[in-house]
Amino acid sequence: MVEGDDTIIARNRAFQENFGESASLVDCIDTADHANLTSARRATSEGTAALVARPASGPKAGFPMRWTIWQAGASASCVRLDGPATPSQTLPAPLAPLVGSGEPVPLKTLLLGEIFERMDAVVWAIAKDGTILLSEGSGLAHFGLKPGQMVGLNALEIYPPGSASYDEAVRVLQGESVHVDGMEGKDYWIRFQEPLRDERGDVTANLAVSICVTKNAHDTLQAKALHTAVGELPVVIWAMERDGTCTLSAGKGLRDLGVDSRTLVGANLFHLYGDHPDFMEHAQRALSGEQFSVETRIGDHRWRNHFIPVFHTWGDKVVRIYAAAENVTERAKQESSLREQLELIKRQQAAIVSLSSPIIEVWSGVLVVPLIGELEAGRAEALLEQLLEHVSRRQSSAVILDLTGVDVVETATAQHLFKIMRSVELVGCKGLVSGIRPSVAKTMVELGIELSTLATYPTLAEALRRWINRRAPSSSLLR
Repeated sequence: MVEGDDTIIARNRAFQENFGESASLVDCIDTADHANLTSARRATSEGTAALVARPASGPKAGFPMRWTIWQAGASASCVRLDGPATPSQTLPAPLAPLVGSGEPVPLKTLLLGEIFERMDAVVWAIAKDGTILLSEGSGLAHFGLKPGQMVGLNALEIYPPGSASYDEAVRVLQGESVHVDGMEGKDYWIRFQEPLRDERGDVTANLAVSICVTKNAHDTLQAKALHTAVGELPVVIWAMERDGTCTLSAGKGLRDLGVDSRTLVGANLFHLYGDHPDFMEHAQRALSGEQFSVETRIGDHRWRNHFIPVFHTWGDKVVRIYAAAENVTERAKQESSLREQLELIKRQQAAIVSLSSPIIEVWSGVLVVPLIGELEAGRAEALLEQLLEHVSRRQSSAVILDLTGVDVVETATAQHLFKIMRSVELVGCKGLVSGIRPSVAKTMVELGIELSTLATYPTLAEALRRWINRRAPSSSLLR
């Protein structure tokens, strides 16, 4: 017997065995079913009321039980625990479509219930008018709530209008399925909400489950960050199943192609791009198991494509391909411009070498090369190449390397000189050196540079006179 709304003033032995010496009726009933108790109390003003609620303690704790309440005076009432409730009796009216009359509880429901008890999740149900019919799950602890604490309250009054929770609840109660994910505080949740309909197809409730996946959210959050970044980069990331169905299409680069990602996902790329030989060839290469990169031109843009095949679990067949396409149009233009500039520089350098080391035929079969400045490796190679070409083409018999314009000679310079003279002599031409300044001669001696194998002359005129006299000793005009 209960005095007022809550205080137990008398109990029989069976009640004591189930609930001990509890002084409050509310403490005897699971918090998730307090709303049912409140409704039953109101109904006792019209006579006897029945309800279904789960005991909070004792051997029947957690199991739906049938209770009866009736008035026993002006301020007292009697409460009787009748026994186990049938499944249909445990459901609020808006949830009745979930269980048919007399139907046993499916095995899958029992298994899901067992799994749910071990999950970090929340399951709830909201009636058409917004009343919260069910609020269960260990995941409620993330929000500082207990199972059943929100039952009986109106979700449309709790959720601020315009909030995601409010909008999602309204959408589902209007018949829309809502599947979303996102951060709630410090935790990452995945929410599935579905409308429950009666036999006429009218929505009676919003059924929902929310799973906390914070522990496994690292990869998901990274994927979202990557997706956001891809949306701002000149790239296209796409995926295609073996049959040609596009399952992914993202990236700012789609704008350059004049394509909307929504028109590609779900479409068959073989049908869309069957008249593009390059695409068909590259797709078939990837589906055959080849991973490769290739550049192609589409319209005014140049793209670099990277194809990655994904094999079946057993590794014997490609089931899909992933591809990343980078718009390299600007880079290609810059590379082309750079190549042009390098070619120009190369031509300019050749012209400078030609001007600084001209090859002059001063007499039939005699070439003179006046050197000015430093003879570094690049210049020496270019000079040697040009000189050998001139010797071969003109059938020259002598080359005079004039050093009058050289102020400094180092070991490397001397080596270049020897290389030039030796190469000239190997093609049957005599090599002569002229114009070695006194300061240069002194430096050569100090560096130990040996020129004894070369014919040297103080001036270009002397070298030329000696060579011509050697070739024509009877000519008095050249003595």
